[in-house]
Amino acid sequence: MYVGVRVQKLRKHLGLSQKDFGECLGISQKHISQIEKDTREPSEQLIKHLCLRYNTSESWIKTGEGEMFTSPEESLKNIKTRLGERVFMDAINNIMKENGLAFAAGRAAHRADTGDPELDRMINILHDLWDAGEDLKGWTKVQFNRSFPDEVVEDVQKKQQETKGQAQIS
Repeated sequence: MYVGVRVQKLRKHLGLSQKDFGECLGISQKHISQIEKDTREPSEQLIKHLCLRYNTSESWIKTGEGEMFTSPEESLKNIKTRLGERVFMDAINNIMKENGLAFAAGRAAHRADTGDPELDRMINILHDLWDAGEDLKGWTKVQFNRSFPDEVVEDVQKKQQETKGQAQIS
């Protein structure tokens, strides 16, 4: 199977006429027809545009190997590579906020906002250490347990329960 045949197969799978397909890609119906008949090779730029526009595998278009479409995960990775991680994560977080969903994983998504700058700083440092890899995660656990032994944590929790109980009685 040639590139043109795969382009035609993709177009038909999408349910588009040559004219509509060409318009979506910014080329004429005649150009699409020539590609599909293998009388004209698509440019590298056109192949990339086609793959981005329809989440199609570049490998499949060029060689016929693999799946016609890229997985959603692969598509997102490609977008992240094109835009950069910061822009990509900001966009994901904005979309999630617009839809009332929890924040996405990622550094920008996990900034504390308690209203207390010092507490925010400590929470953010702890979170950054936790996300920095398994070695630092292990070190963080050890340091946390040294700083906050079980007895201290239990005492604080007891006092909170007592305070809560007194507040409910009042």
